[in-house]
Order: sequence, then C-alpha cells, then structure tokens
Amino acid sequence: MLNRNLLIVRYKQPFIDWVNEADPNPKHRVNVEDANDDSPAYLIHDHACEEFDSWLEANYIVLFENLLNEWYTDPALWPKDRTLELLKAWCDLEVHSMVLDCVDEPLEDDGY
Repeated sequence: MLNRNLLIVRYKQPFIDWVNEADPNPKHRVNVEDANDDSPAYLIHDHACEEFDSWLEANYIVLFENLLNEWYTDPALWPKDRTLELLKAWCDLEVHSMVLDCVDEPLEDDGY
C-alpha cells in the first residue's frame, strides 16, 4: 500500500467544448466518452483525502494548467480566467485513499 492518495480527473462537457473550440486545426471532434476513456490520474499526498478542499485550493492552478497542457501546449489557447470554480465546472475530481502497488518491482521515475 502506498502512502499516497489517487486523484482521478473526469472531464465534463464544458471542458470538451473548450477542447473542440480551441483546436487550431479542427479535423475531428472530441467527445466526453473518448476523453474520459483514459482519464488523467495523479498520486497526491496521503492526507489529501481528508483535507481535499484545502489541498485543492492550494494546488488547483498547477492541476488545471497540467490538464490544459495535456490538450494544447500553447498557453495562448487556454482560458484566461483559470479559477478553482472553472476547474470544478469543467472536471469531476475523485479522490481515493487506498492505493495498492501490485507490482513486485521498485517504482521508477520516467523523467517527467
């Protein structure tokens, strides 16, 4: 068992609307189901589950910008007003306190 919590992000329709509207080369449209097929997941502090609201308030901008960067690396395409309220309107955030490592090998940092 790891001393981390797991944060899973599920995109809502407003986020997907932004993805489709911001795309400089709109060849194919993204939908909610496809975007959430492989949802982003983050290991966060193990106390964050009990204190998630305060953790989120302190860390939402880094989280939000990471999510935006996964879609478009050009910050000029990102929404200008990146508030906690906007993040909550655009994403469902699930925190899980039990994270089990089922691999009998050491964790490795891949350099990100």
